[in-house]
Amino acid sequence: MRRLATLFALVLVWAPSAQAEEPERGTAEEAQAMVARAIALYDQAGMGDAFRQITLSPDPGFRDRDLYLFVIDQAGFMAAHALYPGSVGTNGMNAVDSAGTRYVREIVAHATPGGAWVDYIFIDPLTGAPAPKSTWVVLHDRFIFACGIYAGEVGI
Repeated sequence: MRRLATLFALVLVWAPSAQAEEPERGTAEEAQAMVARAIALYDQAGMGDAFRQITLSPDPGFRDRDLYLFVIDQAGFMAAHALYPGSVGTNGMNAVDSAGTRYVREIVAHATPGGAWVDYIFIDPLTGAPAPKSTWVVLHDRFIFACGIYAGEVGI
């Protein structure tokens, strides 16, 4: 009986944790910095070059862990997207999340030159499941530059 208890204790010590480790997440500050870098690129390189770079060759400056940059115009058309390049040119004004939020309309309505946070539900790129998301949106020269977070800071 004593051997069985010792064996059981060893198994508990050596067994991998039943809980999977939470993946490292981007922060609110990192999302805001990503948007600022994209606006700086837009101002320096121009619209076409900036949107091509964001969409076609996103380095960690525009896609990192669960952070990714996207740009829409004020009519809801996707102009650039670091994670979903196939969405460029589509209009999301009528897109609805699982809670019934027309999140692209919310982004367009709340974006300001100073920036704002918009909350909705979207697919988490690290888990593939719908999750609460807060997106930092900045209106700049007719476009809305955006990057969201999925980690515990939602609702900031």
